Amino acid sequence: KTYNAKELDDGHPIRLTNQAAKFDHSDERDYEFTWWVPRPGRGTNFWIPLRINPEQEDLWHDLVSEDAKAGEIRLQQHRKNWVLHVTAEYPVEEPATDGDATHIGLDIGETALITGCALKEGSPTDPFVCSGSRAKHLRKEMHTTLKRLQERDASEWRIDDRFSHYQNALTDIVEKASWQAVEYAKRYENPVLVMEDLTYIRERLNYGKYMNRRLHSWAFARLQGRIEDKATEAGIPVEYVNPAYTSQTCHSCHRIGRRDSQAEFRCPNDDCHVSTFQ
Repeated sequence: KTYNAKELDDGHPIRLTNQAAKFDHSDERDYEFTWWVPRPGRGTNFWIPLRINPEQEDLWHDLVSEDAKAGEIRLQQHRKNWVLHVTAEYPVEEPATDGDATHIGLDIGETALITGCALKEGSPTDPFVCSGSRAKHLRKEMHTTLKRLQERDASEWRIDDRFSHYQNALTDIVEKASWQAVEYAKRYENPVLVMEDLTYIRERLNYGKYMNRRLHSWAFARLQGRIEDKATEAGIPVEYVNPAYTSQTCHSCHRIGRRDSQAEFRCPNDDCHVSTFQ
């Protein structure tokens, strides 16, 4: 699969269906978990040892025992390493929806990783912001460091070591930020998380080489996916909306206004109680 990309490069992920999700475990092997790699039309499949994240060991056991079902599988090359991403799906009871739902909008961005706000009785209530300064600094430092190492013809193991260091740090940020977002949602009765469909965002991102590198390098979909995973585990429904004009629409009268600055919204409707909102 090509994710509808118009052009492919060497780093583009390979997407597989769950028919390729055949895994095995044995504590007698150095690498206890293995993947039975499919070879359609080429005869016998073959096993590949997997070096798993120790914190995800329970998930792998559930996949082997079929207590969890594998969803989409993505295989992607990161420099000299190949990374296998497997979605583990569990049966979850439909969350109770007694009474009116509290919709909580979450916006994924670069400056602020997550900006959230609950809508209570038609009014925004107690906004939540997770700063993106640390992630932004790490991404900039990673790009600069790897570029310098390559210019100095550093050994591959040293470049890979630095790359893994930054990726692990960014993964930690994603996990903590997604946890904070779900904890924020738990404070409200009958919460429903609402996020933008990032398909539309990726289609619109074309701001030149420098900005494209910055925007595409941050894993918007990865952070959004972890929020959805944690929300599902907590029994919180998640909905997606087309992001067109969402930041320019008045939350009260639904008229399209303007933003003279990123933080300030002006409603054009003279009869609306919202004039300027920050």
